[in-house]
Amino acid sequence: MDHQRTTCDDQPARSGGPFAWAKLAFWLPACLGLGLMTAWMAAVAEGYFAPFLIFPLLVGVGLGAMAVGLVRVSQTGHRPTVLLGTVLAVAATVVGQHYFSYRAVWEAYNANAATIERARRLFPDDLQDRLAAPPPNLVAFLREEAARGRPLPGGYSGRGKGVWASWAVDALLVLGATLAMVIPALRQPYCSRCGSWYRVTRSGRIDVSTARRLAEIAEVTPVEESRVARYRLRNCNGGCGPTEFELSWDESPKGTTRVRSWLDVDRRNRMTEVLDEIGAVGHEEGVC
Repeated sequence: MDHQRTTCDDQPARSGGPFAWAKLAFWLPACLGLGLMTAWMAAVAEGYFAPFLIFPLLVGVGLGAMAVGLVRVSQTGHRPTVLLGTVLAVAATVVGQHYFSYRAVWEAYNANAATIERARRLFPDDLQDRLAAPPPNLVAFLREEAARGRPLPGGYSGRGKGVWASWAVDALLVLGATLAMVIPALRQPYCSRCGSWYRVTRSGRIDVSTARRLAEIAEVTPVEESRVARYRLRNCNGGCGPTEFELSWDESPKGTTRVRSWLDVDRRNRMTEVLDEIGAVGHEEGVC
């Protein structure tokens, strides 16, 4: 069981950054491009591995992970802007998958145009319908695909409205999986002063005696009996806001206990001195 005790004095607002036209002008085209790229990759992968219901979830998770990475790289902090771009990316992915499948049919048809024409001359009656040109546009292609049917689990095959409904379910799954990746990332603190998301700057395992010293500096609940504890410090890029400190340790069979506190510059410096004093750098884990 995970117990959390949190003290948050002078913490930065978690409502994200302010609206900025420049960020919007970058974010929306970037999300559109991200969605089209994801759609192309999904259309290619679909020919090899596309389990029903699972595949759109995987597409959404991949898209969401890339969107979170783009949020961090671009330091876009206005949450409505991020969510708008995310929905745009999902729409581009869903429609793009069908479009790239449609283009693949046309490319295959054009690549065999000469062979198709010779076959029509030799067998005009037998091959007229079989070798007909693909639909002239995406909407007609989707209608034809729906009429042809879509294999479903259990040996069933959907047709017509059933196919359209399955495509709608796929779209909702992509949207849900994408938002499941993006929304938790938007709950992280954002510094409006330097315009950057908080990130882990230092973390690692420490002994209990050191953990108690850090807890005293942070003015949080002291560590109880445990063999090892873990700490984590998070800052904005400019280091202009308070530092988020998290300390956790195992209290089996109760589970893991976590305590958090926001540190001002003085307490952050004192904590850094303690960590440097014990050589905690040598025990730290890699952070980005």
